[in-house]
Amino acid sequence: MRQLKPEVVEQRKNDLLQWVIHYYIKNSRPVSSSLIADEAGMGLSPATIRNILQELEDEGFLHQPHTSSGRQPTDKGYRFFVDYIIDVQRLASGEKESIERQYRDRVDALDTLLSETSKLLSKVSHGAGLVLSPQMRDQRLRRLELIALSGKNVLAILVTEAGLVRHWPIRINFAPTTRQINVLNRFLNDTIRGCSIKDAQSIVMSHLQKMEREFQELAVLADELLREVGRVVTPEALYVDGADNILSYAEDIGDISMVQSLMRVFNEKRRLTGLLEHELGLKQNLQQGSVARPRPHVSIGAESGLPELRDLSLVTTTYKYHDRVVGVLGILGSKRMEYSHMMSLVDCLGDIVSRQMVAWEQEDCGD
Repeated sequence: MRQLKPEVVEQRKNDLLQWVIHYYIKNSRPVSSSLIADEAGMGLSPATIRNILQELEDEGFLHQPHTSSGRQPTDKGYRFFVDYIIDVQRLASGEKESIERQYRDRVDALDTLLSETSKLLSKVSHGAGLVLSPQMRDQRLRRLELIALSGKNVLAILVTEAGLVRHWPIRINFAPTTRQINVLNRFLNDTIRGCSIKDAQSIVMSHLQKMEREFQELAVLADELLREVGRVVTPEALYVDGADNILSYAEDIGDISMVQSLMRVFNEKRRLTGLLEHELGLKQNLQQGSVARPRPHVSIGAESGLPELRDLSLVTTTYKYHDRVVGVLGILGSKRMEYSHMMSLVDCLGDIVSRQMVAWEQEDCGD
């Protein structure tokens, strides 16, 4: 007769005890050996189940109210169950601390933060990590200024409240003086701080029209700068990492043509971006005036609306800048994923990204 290792025997006993207590809490009915054999799915024979139940009763974890009835947990049994839950929570807390450590000293701008987040989502989930950046045109400006380079060339720098930084060279129609650059920078940052990018040009030009004639060239420079801002505001960026992880469970997806179609979706990004933008719009409408972030959302198979994702599940959550939902992050993986773990993971990272954007603002205010 084959002898099981002591650790296997102990784990089997623990698994059965957890199942019995969970069933009893849920249904408030003593648990019989026949019920365990029919519903627990542990692959144990009725005789083995009866022997384990007797051991657990002898050790004080279970008791039998009547000779013919099933077992129910004792106080010692409840303590085992509660300690098990605490251990699981402790592991989850340790994982969260590990994740936060991986961010420290590695992110100094929003682009880096979102890129690192997609990588971490992929690494921890063994699926594809997705992060949709904040909608650029709706972001509020913290700073917009020019740096003179040479002749008619200037460098424009744009920083949003959410921490997104963009800089690009501009060639204008005349060579601005240092005074003009300084005056325009002061004027811009007094006028447009806190304005959305899409509204900045009309606000600035409205103010400039009221200024004296000597500032006409300044108005031309501001107009060129803000037109350029409108051109560089591209559609929202989608950060994707770990798409190749999907191939590790290609057998869940179906034939090779479905796998190829899925890879095209990843390469194009446009449709995935549209899916996450739709999710973002729904959450923004639901969260108006609410401080809390929405709970993670799970789309299973065809629920996503993309035929190519019919054999996968998508777990997403949003991240916020103060009270505004500004972006989406998530995990795309097998339908056989650990949903509870994945939902906790995206919720944790959504919270970290939200807090990091506010932290940058506080650092700026402290300078």
